Amino acid sequence: MTAIDLLTAYSGERAQEFEPYFRYSKPSRIVGVEIHAVGMESTTARYSGRDTDAWKVVNNILRIKTADGYEGVSGVDSYYQGDYSDEHLRALQGVIAELVAIESLDPVVVAALLDRVQARLRDAVRSSIDIALWDLASRKANRPLYELLGAKRDSMEPYASLPFYDSLPEHIAAVQEYAKLGYTNFKYHVWGSIDEDMELVKLTQQMFADTSFRFMVDLEEAYDFGDALRLGEQMDEGLFVWLEGPIEDELFAQYGELRKSPALQIIPAGYRVYSREFLTRGIEAGAWDSGRFDATVIGGISKALELLTVANDAGIAIEIQSWGHSLAQAANLHLMLANERTRYFEAPMPKEAYEFGMTNGNLMDQGRVVAPERPGLGINVDWNSLATADFHESAELDFSAAPD
Repeated sequence: MTAIDLLTAYSGERAQEFEPYFRYSKPSRIVGVEIHAVGMESTTARYSGRDTDAWKVVNNILRIKTADGYEGVSGVDSYYQGDYSDEHLRALQGVIAELVAIESLDPVVVAALLDRVQARLRDAVRSSIDIALWDLASRKANRPLYELLGAKRDSMEPYASLPFYDSLPEHIAAVQEYAKLGYTNFKYHVWGSIDEDMELVKLTQQMFADTSFRFMVDLEEAYDFGDALRLGEQMDEGLFVWLEGPIEDELFAQYGELRKSPALQIIPAGYRVYSREFLTRGIEAGAWDSGRFDATVIGGISKALELLTVANDAGIAIEIQSWGHSLAQAANLHLMLANERTRYFEAPMPKEAYEFGMTNGNLMDQGRVVAPERPGLGINVDWNSLATADFHESAELDFSAAPD
């Protein structure tokens, strides 16, 4: 399969017009690669009351330069408890020579060939390479990526995705603070304890029952079936939109039982198990109201299009997640804009913290998330600013020597 085959299978329409933008030649070969691992303390956070330590976030930025003057960029976040790490950077650095040796710029072909030589390569590293190659192709086409993927819309409704806070008042204050930025939808990351989580649900229903605000709860797979059912039945379906990752994603039968009781949507966590086979099994079991995954976690745009094709054929939505820095957000946004089944865009808070190092990282406009206008992912990196981060490691590789 090639990228053109994948686009055709996804859209149901021939995509042959885009073939030149994926074509490899000696004059279009990769001649340079930069990798940056960037971390800021302003994004350090907990995502559950069960986290013993806060997670430090590293934005791993890959920049591929070609001989004909184009470049492709991606950003994939990695998370560490304790110290920052350049682990993702080093893993990428270790595979770049093989990427260049493949002599292909087609992300689908590259992924298949890398599988042969790097079978144990982590999916997040595959994501970095795949997204950068899609960005490269759409820059060559002089189009935003979502247009290459088959645009369905150019904006969508966001929700403010909140980190975990230690107290009930802090959760309420965060909703009120981020509402000032234009958000009317909010997602809580909670304790993972039925008593405390129940108190937050009740307080939210008291405080915001007469507002236009809507809420989601992410349980990070912390509950057993009984507690998930109790919390779901407490949540007012007029105020709460969905319950996310209440139990382990593999518990298809229990998910199916959960769907029978609360009127709100039940969706999986989606970041730990996400293969085509797993998605198909969950759909066939009637486990979820919507599926869930993140393109930067599962292997990139190519894998996401494959999974979206499965979901669309089955008539089930995918609530794509996009917690991460601006480049990671943008990769997922382009997928959402090319697939109208995803209802909401996940915007991590604090908002500006995840825009560090970008000159146009803000995707919000008048309460909507809007498509970047520039080609590719549409996000511009301020390369000189990256070295000012609290944590910064980089690597640069030169392949500009004339090929044989």
